[in-house]
Order: sequence, then C-alpha cells, then structure tokens
Amino acid sequence: MWSILVDLCIGFFDLVLDVLMFRRQRSKHGRNPRSVAEDTFEVARFSFVTLTFIGLACAGLMLLLAFGFGLSVGLSVGIGIAVGAIWGLWQYAQLVRER
Repeated sequence: MWSILVDLCIGFFDLVLDVLMFRRQRSKHGRNPRSVAEDTFEVARFSFVTLTFIGLACAGLMLLLAFGFGLSVGLSVGIGIAVGAIWGLWQYAQLVRER
C-alpha cells in the first residue's frame, strides 16, 4: 500500500520537475512562453505516448535484427538502444524548438 503511494508521489514530482525543466529550456532558446497547462500536456504526451511508441518500435527492431537477420542478441540490443536513444533525443529537441 505504501509503495503505491510513494510511487504516485514520486511520479507527480517527476512530472513537475520535467515541466519546470522544459519551460526553462524553452525560455533559454528564446521561445514564446506558453501556459503551464499546455507545457504539462506536451511533457505528459511526450513521456507516455512518444516514448512508448519509440520503445515499441525499437523492441521490434531488436527482434527483427535478432530473429530475422540472425545478428547476435547483444548486437541487436545495442543497435536497438542506440536507435531509441537518438530518436528520443531528436523528438525532445523538436519539442523544445516548436512554437
């Protein structure tokens, strides 16, 4: 019971810190300020929708490389993680740069 409450509190504070960091990055890049609600929605959408999609696509890539093309498991996982990290950073950079 307590672990669920602790996880919820940590998740809430993590979202708050992510939004504050996102707003600060946008202001340093000279972007127009938006409301906190809009920024919170964008950060939540990025965290839950975009990163879940990237994770599923990279897991599929790992399976394709390992079972479809016969690469070793270590190499397939390494390529999948590298692609996911680059794709995630690129998406976050686009999110910070958008109007």
